[in-house]
Amino acid sequence: MVKLSMPAGLLLEAAIAGGVDGDHLIDVIRNKNISALHHLGKEENSWLNFFRYAEENWEDIVLAVNKGYMFKFITIRGLQNLLQTRFSFKEEEHFKIGDSWLELSLNESQLKFLQCRIPNQWAFVKQENSRYNFRAVVAHTQTIV
Repeated sequence: MVKLSMPAGLLLEAAIAGGVDGDHLIDVIRNKNISALHHLGKEENSWLNFFRYAEENWEDIVLAVNKGYMFKFITIRGLQNLLQTRFSFKEEEHFKIGDSWLELSLNESQLKFLQCRIPNQWAFVKQENSRYNFRAVVAHTQTIV
């Protein structure tokens, strides 16, 4: 599976969540059709940078759209952005964020999606007796019980 930078992956997720996916997304990227992405509410500069990245990494972008991808690295704020973009999560309703963790309410498909995108960096620890059923922690900084 191809690895993408956090900004590239988050913009792909925004496009997919906004209904621009598959071959249509590839055409939008190839033709740098920013007008097809305006409804997503992202800054134009972000898309222009993404188009430049896509031009330099075209095979990876096509593979990511068609077969999926993993983040090379994702920060806690990047993970928060991913949750909000992909699942329309709202802070305090679907997740709570700390300095180095997030507590989340996830169903099985959401958990699998996150584990595929961020397989080694973050660990998702099942929680009992909590409003949120998982705690996401950076895997190498926390003791996982």
